Amino acid sequence: MTHLQAGLSPETIEKARLELNENPDVLHQDIQQVRDMIITRPDIGFLRTDDAFILRFLRARKFHQADAFRLLAQYFQYRQLNLDMFKNFKADDPGIKRALIDGFPGVLENRDHYGRKILLLFAANWDQSR
Repeated sequence: MTHLQAGLSPETIEKARLELNENPDVLHQDIQQVRDMIITRPDIGFLRTDDAFILRFLRARKFHQADAFRLLAQYFQYRQLNLDMFKNFKADDPGIKRALIDGFPGVLENRDHYGRKILLLFAANWDQSR
């Protein structure tokens, strides 16, 4: 187990191995392979390239490095193209407060059968003109 897996239960580590192809023996190499792809996109400002952050994208794409990099690049490219949306992205921002009051998003009290939190979007309550 690596420091990136610290705090995970043995069951979760096994689930990650089976379902996500996560292998603690090559975890750092997987992360480095994604990090090495960053130079192929000099047009994007990658604001975070630490191990824990890249690991999120690897897990989201079941440790397919090229797919994880594509998702990472799309994430930062979207942020770069929508600077006004993210420059003051704080919970006390009036726009964010309005969206939360409108019911965007909602989190169910109970988790799914895998123990994951369930996020809901109440589109009928959301006035996107605001």
